[in-house]
Amino acid sequence: MKLSVRALFASARHGRALAAAVAAPVLAVAITAVTAGCTAHPAAAPAALGGAARCAAELAVSHPQAPPPVDPDLPVLGFDPYNTFGTNFNQGLIVAVVRAMAANGMQAAGYRYIILDDGWQGGRSARGQLTSNPARFPCGMTKLAAFVHASGFRFGLYTSPAPKACSGRTGSGGHVTADARAFASWGVDYVKLDWCGSDYSPAGAAAIARTWRAAMNATQRTIILSINAGGSPSVGPWAHQIVNSWRVGGDICGSWYNLTQPPARTARHCYNQLYDEGIYDYLTSPGLQQQVALTSPGHYIDPDTLEVGTAAESPSGKDLPSYALTPAVAGTNFAMWAMWSAPLIAGNDPRSMTGSDLASTVLLNRLLIAIDQDPLGRAARLLLSGAGYQVWRKQLAGGRVAVAVANLASAPMATSFSWLELGFATPPASALDVWADRMISVNPDGLAVEAAPHGTAVYELTPG
Repeated sequence: MKLSVRALFASARHGRALAAAVAAPVLAVAITAVTAGCTAHPAAAPAALGGAARCAAELAVSHPQAPPPVDPDLPVLGFDPYNTFGTNFNQGLIVAVVRAMAANGMQAAGYRYIILDDGWQGGRSARGQLTSNPARFPCGMTKLAAFVHASGFRFGLYTSPAPKACSGRTGSGGHVTADARAFASWGVDYVKLDWCGSDYSPAGAAAIARTWRAAMNATQRTIILSINAGGSPSVGPWAHQIVNSWRVGGDICGSWYNLTQPPARTARHCYNQLYDEGIYDYLTSPGLQQQVALTSPGHYIDPDTLEVGTAAESPSGKDLPSYALTPAVAGTNFAMWAMWSAPLIAGNDPRSMTGSDLASTVLLNRLLIAIDQDPLGRAARLLLSGAGYQVWRKQLAGGRVAVAVANLASAPMATSFSWLELGFATPPASALDVWADRMISVNPDGLAVEAAPHGTAVYELTPG
């Protein structure tokens, strides 16, 4: 829950090629409502089985594997159901998503965190113990986390510092130490801390974050802490010293514009034009541009989860059989989040990924994932900004540099930049077109760039 408030995207011709490839489709598997229950597959558990046996059957892993170590120094890659399912998700969906991610290439590409957003909570026991919703998660969090771990993934949960979460469900107010211990005992590796009903002042919010960080450290379990303390520029100066990632804007919505111009009629979840942000809104956010300088290994800005591959939405709020973002905008969403060293948390339905759909083409780009996961942990800085474009520059390990040119205009871009404009005293030794996964010739005069409307070209350059 949130506060309620390779080659196909870099050039105009490539954008048209992808549009032709994905226009007919649309989502390979229609997004449907998730019903409560425990069944992950139709034949997973005979109805006659009792509770323990049923859980053993439904949460069985045929080839158990150890999950990767929790590495707090790198941005998180994973999945969160909120952008597609809101708070309407259950054990059966999570199990199906885990199995889909193991089969569709996401796990192999590095997406390893399964994060349950607002919606998993039940009440508290007579002793004050936080519980999961027994109708939605009949096997409980410990068994579900064990299934996630045995499947080679890490497990995350949402909570709030206030007594009530943003959805009105149970929060952690007054129970920080007990809930941190419970999370650790269940096998939680990541906590998303949302701020509804909590203190947003810099001093108050920092105190909350420190309390949570100390409580989780006391469990002696390595747990990633991600916070949404409102997204204002005042958060970063204190948050970058305490937490692993912090929100730098409003809730994302599936659209190019929302704050600055009206969203498309089929935009997804663009309900609030004071807080919900489209991709363009994040690109041009002064607060984000200020806070990229605060990133370092283990401390990253968070422009919210990805809208790549989410469904368009009708004015009445129903999912449509098309994508919320165009291919070019989806590419910009992913490329710029990677340039910013942001968490890459997919918000689409992984069960619908076929290998040739929009989400597969974008989310499984290994070169952009590597840029996001670069061990230097430096976010891109805005180098140039002109009428209808931005140029971002990111320093990578080994002296390499990533350059992203975002086309903010609604027309194709064809332009060039001198090497001096891009921060190079001399031409680089080599240049890689990241979307095309292809080395390009180095022109001594500069870099020629083509980008589709609202698309982003990305290059990896090696200095001479």
